[in-house]
Amino acid sequence: MLEEDYKEKKIDQVFLEKFIHKNSEIIQYMSHTINDFQNFYKIDKEKSLFDVMEKIKSVSTLKLNQLEQNGIQITKEGESFAVIGFPGEFQQVILNLISNAKDALLENEIKNPMIKIKLFSDDSKGYIKISDNAGSIDKNIIDKVFEPYFTTKEKEGGSGLGLYMSKMIIEKNMNGELSISNTLEGSEVLITLDKEDNV
Repeated sequence: MLEEDYKEKKIDQVFLEKFIHKNSEIIQYMSHTINDFQNFYKIDKEKSLFDVMEKIKSVSTLKLNQLEQNGIQITKEGESFAVIGFPGEFQQVILNLISNAKDALLENEIKNPMIKIKLFSDDSKGYIKISDNAGSIDKNIIDKVFEPYFTTKEKEGGSGLGLYMSKMIIEKNMNGELSISNTLEGSEVLITLDKEDNV
């Protein structure tokens, strides 16, 4: 109805310019999102060198709209590092961990929900911490969360394979380590990987 509204002088040139600019940004964002999805779901045929923060940012961008709709803030900080592995599989791990944190925050109806991703490294190892303020995991089940088919989301159709597969990808396919622990505010996943020369 823009053309008719303009003819009837319900809108002016300034409105049109703002409208066009805003929608141009939305279209560009959608285009980038489509490209991200295409790259995200490519099957890795061989290991490659990749920048960890770059891959994490791609995943968080894909989830950002869903997180924002639920009032969840996600932060990423620290210096990136490079590793050798399967970038697509690595992103699947990050996506799963962010999704798990989101589900816990919503289930526990947390005020000011937050997911924090922090990167740091030493001479040979790179570390990724993903933490939330969703409350602690029950100490009776925290040692079971990586077991296949163990789930606390049976009613929601959880398969119990997400964390199990994430651990397998990091530890078997990338020779790293993946562990989970409780903090004062919630839970924290620590991923440890061998560093390579910077990309």
